[in-house]
Amino acid sequence: MPFWNRQTPEEKQRLLQQQQLADVSRQSLEAGGLPTRAQQRLQEETQKGHSLFTSDLSTNELLLAREQGYQPLSQVMGSSIYQVGWQYTRQYSYNTQVQEMRMVSGAHQEAARLALNRLEQEAIILKAHGVIGVRFVQRDYAWGSNLIEYTAIGTAIKLPDTPLHARPFLSDLSGQEFWTLLQAGYYPAGVVTGYSSYWVSLGSQLTQQLRGWWGGGGVNQEIGPFTQVTYDACHQAMQRATAMAHTLNAVGIVGMHIDNNRRIEEYETDNPKRNYLDLFVHFSVLGTAIIARKKDHTIPTPRPTLMFTDLRPGRYGQNRELTFNG
Repeated sequence: MPFWNRQTPEEKQRLLQQQQLADVSRQSLEAGGLPTRAQQRLQEETQKGHSLFTSDLSTNELLLAREQGYQPLSQVMGSSIYQVGWQYTRQYSYNTQVQEMRMVSGAHQEAARLALNRLEQEAIILKAHGVIGVRFVQRDYAWGSNLIEYTAIGTAIKLPDTPLHARPFLSDLSGQEFWTLLQAGYYPAGVVTGYSSYWVSLGSQLTQQLRGWWGGGGVNQEIGPFTQVTYDACHQAMQRATAMAHTLNAVGIVGMHIDNNRRIEEYETDNPKRNYLDLFVHFSVLGTAIIARKKDHTIPTPRPTLMFTDLRPGRYGQNRELTFNG
């Protein structure tokens, strides 16, 4: 190495510290924790006393949370990029075959759990009572068909002069829904999820019957196995979300979001020549589990409000002034 490119003792020490920090951060992630830099940033923010907060809440959501006495602390995030293990499905069977793709279901369930756990860990470092307005996003990658990413983003809040819970709550309810929930005597316990992926192959016999004119291809009819597997996937996803709610001692789940993705695949073999028709179904369930804080639940009477609309030309690029020609 040329003399002018040699590292000084200070540079060697700095690189060694960076490598040690990277190793600690990697070990933390492997254990389901947060990266080291994220922990340091949140700890520094807590030490400063939250003099400046960040939030992804709208103005109305922020003010309603403040009206209930909650103070926003910081925007928090949890993320997990997960590899989905390989699972073979094609069986080239004569009869109909059905199975849950447990490798796929488990990957989604675990990636979601890791993302939510890391979101909760950030809230714990901030000494928050909970996280509201959680946005939960799932992404796939075109360059990596076996990779999925789950990201949860929300706003950590605190109720001053109130002891912290054993664990901060998580809620994907909006600020308005959170306010209404508290008014009615309920409280969020946590975000629950459920995922299930199923595969069904009609087999060469039923596929041929559907394709053939005399076997049923020329008439309207329900494809029973496809309908059944859709119900099976939904049932499993709901069961897993419900099981999470039970661990939180919840009385129910509100604000549920249900997503159903389906893909049909048709293929054939040459020797012997046979056709096959497969259906892949993926169900995802997300909601906020709630607990009751009082026996009577009275919903406040809505108060009428007066709204004004600005009709000036070009206002926000949406409205135009109304004119009448005589």
